[in-house]
Amino acid sequence: MRTVTRHLSLSLVLLAALSLAGCAPEPAPQASETTAPTDAPVFASDAEALAAATEAYAAYLAMSDKILAEGGNDPDRIRAFASQKLAEIEMEGYANFRSKGLKSVGESRFSDLILQDESPSDIAGLGAVTTYLCSDVSQVDVVDTNGVSVVADSRPDFTPFIVSFDLVSRDPVALIVASADVWEGAGVCT
Repeated sequence: MRTVTRHLSLSLVLLAALSLAGCAPEPAPQASETTAPTDAPVFASDAEALAAATEAYAAYLAMSDKILAEGGNDPDRIRAFASQKLAEIEMEGYANFRSKGLKSVGESRFSDLILQDESPSDIAGLGAVTTYLCSDVSQVDVVDTNGVSVVADSRPDFTPFIVSFDLVSRDPVALIVASADVWEGAGVCT
């Protein structure tokens, strides 16, 4: 499957290159007052940034849990809550889940959300938020088609993550999860 994806991507790149061949570059558009990036901070305070991140991660986690509880079916629903890159990664996982006939039972949780960074992005003046959090899967089981748990006894119930968010809208403020990686730091899951 990866080979097909690489060929498709290469084909699209080649098609774009061919369509641009022989074309003179157009002058760069001038920024106007309506399209110019703003230097204004996205959030009035760290507490506001943390609240937006908490809301976005809760929505992402709820949808992910729902997809997994339904055996990985209709995975495109995660796209509303995750960046394109993260959604593609998640959808591969959902496909694997579906192919093995697995489903989850219970709800994932998170706690100890700590703001790590809130910085402006270079894209259209939008910003990004990065947090640490503790993922809690202590109430989640994964079962096969016979209802038998496939969770290893060694699975940790609590795992620290570093989670980045993309700002997709300033008014109203809306974040989506851009990445979620296990964090090797200590102290988040206490």
